[in-house]
Amino acid sequence: MSKAVTAAVILVLVVIATIWVLFPLGGTPEKGQPPPHAIDQSN
Repeated sequence: MSKAVTAAVILVLVVIATIWVLFPLGGTPEKGQPPPHAIDQSN
């Protein structure tokens, strides 16, 4: 049972870390830096 709980906790931490990287909770990007999805990729 404890192995299942440990695995679940690790999984939750990984999911939270992934979401944090994709959508930073720290707020706005630095001035002069557009959000990653706004970078022009038309070349």
